[in-house]
Amino acid sequence: MNETYSYLYTRISIFGSLPTHKVFVSNTNNKSKLVFADNTFIYGLISDWTLRNSDFDSRASAWSEEPKSFLENEKRRLSLYKTSHPTFITEASTG
Repeated sequence: MNETYSYLYTRISIFGSLPTHKVFVSNTNNKSKLVFADNTFIYGLISDWTLRNSDFDSRASAWSEEPKSFLENEKRRLSLYKTSHPTFITEASTG
C-alpha cells in the first residue's frame, strides 16, 4: 500500500537547524517527509504538538510555487549545509 502525504507546513531554517524544508505528514501515522529546495527528502517523525499547532503556515506547498529568489537562496543554503555536513544524505524524489 502506498502512503499518501499531505502538506503540513514549511519550516524556515534558523542558525544551526536543518535547511528550510516543507513538511508532509503521512495519512496513516505521524511519519513525515521533509522535502528540501532541491526536491530531495528525508523521512522523520513529528510530535503530536507539531501536528496540533501547525495551522499558522502561509507558504506554498510546492517548491515550484515559491518566489524564484527565495527558491534559489534556499538551494544555495542547502548546498552549503550538505557540504558542511557530509553525513547528511537526502533521497531523490521518484515522482
